[in-house]
Amino acid sequence: MLQVIRDKTTGWIAVAVVGLLCIPFAFWGINYYFEGGSEPIVATVNGDEIKFNEFQRSYSNYRQQMQEYLGKNLTAAEEDALKEETLKRMVESKLLDQVAESFGLQISDKQVKQAIKGIEIFQTDGKFDNALYQMGLMRLGMSPALYEYQMRLDMMSEQIQSMIVESEISTMEEARGAAALARQRRDIRYSIIPVDRFRDDIEVTEKDIESFYREYDSRYHKPEEVSIAYINLSIAKLAESVEVSEDALREYYESNKASYDTEEQRKITQILLKIEEGSSDDQIASAESEAKKILGMLESGKAFEDIAKLYTEDSSNFSITEYGFLPKGILQPEIEEVVFSMKPETVSGVIKSKLGFHIVKLVDMKGGMLNTFENNREQVEADYRQQESELRFYDLADQLANLTFEHPDNLEVATSETDLPVENTQLFDRDGTEEGPGSYPKIVESAFSEEVLDKRHNSELIEVADGNLYVIRVTEYSPRMRHSIADVRDTIIADIKSTRASEETRSLGMTIIEELVSGKAFAAIEKDHDIKWEKAESVKRGDIEVNRAVLRTAFTMGKPEQGSSVFEGIQLGSGDYAIIAVTGVETLEPESIKSKDAEDTKRTLETFRAANSWVQYLDQLKAEADINLFKDVLQ
Repeated sequence: MLQVIRDKTTGWIAVAVVGLLCIPFAFWGINYYFEGGSEPIVATVNGDEIKFNEFQRSYSNYRQQMQEYLGKNLTAAEEDALKEETLKRMVESKLLDQVAESFGLQISDKQVKQAIKGIEIFQTDGKFDNALYQMGLMRLGMSPALYEYQMRLDMMSEQIQSMIVESEISTMEEARGAAALARQRRDIRYSIIPVDRFRDDIEVTEKDIESFYREYDSRYHKPEEVSIAYINLSIAKLAESVEVSEDALREYYESNKASYDTEEQRKITQILLKIEEGSSDDQIASAESEAKKILGMLESGKAFEDIAKLYTEDSSNFSITEYGFLPKGILQPEIEEVVFSMKPETVSGVIKSKLGFHIVKLVDMKGGMLNTFENNREQVEADYRQQESELRFYDLADQLANLTFEHPDNLEVATSETDLPVENTQLFDRDGTEEGPGSYPKIVESAFSEEVLDKRHNSELIEVADGNLYVIRVTEYSPRMRHSIADVRDTIIADIKSTRASEETRSLGMTIIEELVSGKAFAAIEKDHDIKWEKAESVKRGDIEVNRAVLRTAFTMGKPEQGSSVFEGIQLGSGDYAIIAVTGVETLEPESIKSKDAEDTKRTLETFRAANSWVQYLDQLKAEADINLFKDVLQ
């Protein structure tokens, strides 16, 4: 594999920052070449070091992304797993950097700059915005030099990735076979034995409770908790308190009039009776007649929504579409001429175009002659408040940062000087809260940090969103502690019953499967064991009527011989046990798969194989490398 890549590497790559297998450089920043010092080392890769501060930045960014994606704070176990994944990714990134260097790959300064300018989050109205770029780097904790260096490494790594991706090819024969398999249908029978069937009959002794409490000690601990005092500086809150006068708004409007002057635009709802290309005169006449019928219903008082209910399900050539504000030059000329001569809340007649017959309702209009202060007053006031609050925000942010740093043991000085109130939370753990400051991962992370928790200093300014800052300090700490057995007695009993009931469902399920394999009839088993069989015939892989776990298992089971069945059982997450029988399998002939479906499947296969080859390639690099991990540093 390495030699194949070496042989195929020629020239500079025409890069794209985002691709199928690109490395998320914002997660895996490397500053080894830019920051000296004697900080701890978390890994060495062929002699190159990965230092703790590199890891910490990567982990922090990755953690924030994951928490925002999941919509919750991570558990301790999830954080440990994330640390492992972060270190793994950083090692892989370092290996790829080394491979790129050994191949002599080069990316010019111009290419790097072009790639950065093409990143959407650094653009305003489609153009690169240096202020956004600098702000984004500040949030990542990276200098421009470091960011551009990492970008260059990622672009070189992408060249390696692209060669692996391009080397994976699937044949149409394979694709048709895979497509046929994906469209397979199965006849199944299944029965789910509920865990509640046994739960109430289970007896739990005091000895059971004590034994379970000792064995599963970690379940019965109260996590460490903190409560915090905080000052919140928010542009939105400041905007509410901005004093507004009519004169100030008119002056603001005149100074920024160009921002509010827009070309005339119309907002419409359209009904279209489409005419297919090559339609006969009779078909065209029929569509026109139907359009006139609809117009008559509208004129008699029916709403567009009523028409939609009558036609949407029954007519393939009928459509109703709501458009936003449209300027001239978007609609077809025949439609535009009518629309821009209508008054709001009026309905056109039947309009013919090359697409078919249209009926249009003018919902609203703006711009053009409507470009007045009165028509824009609401937006002008919002913009004025935003401008004034932003000016105040940045001034207060500087004050707040300085005062809370100069007086690290309290928030009183800062609140006195800024008039921003100090507020308090209840105790919360590392999982945070559903709302309030504890719902922000950055605040939770800061609250449990060494600086804020152990040293009891004020935090730095924490930006949880654009224009929304917090400074926090811990006011109370409750350490992790074991609940007494008396406090969690009912919970332990419930846990014991659930565990044992789950074991009972599994035992009964396995007994039934043995009987099925031996030839016992479904009806006899249903009667003897008081269960109920569900039948699902000709089901597809994505059928929503069948339990997902049951369906997934049914499609991994073998194909039964003619007149027989295959059986399997699975424990469900709820503790229930599912017994599954596949009684028949229907698979399409590969030759019956349409070319388009085969092409789609071919692309999917190649993508899957490319991803698999990439994983294998990384595994090969790691197997051949001298890698040392110092995981104790991460604790």
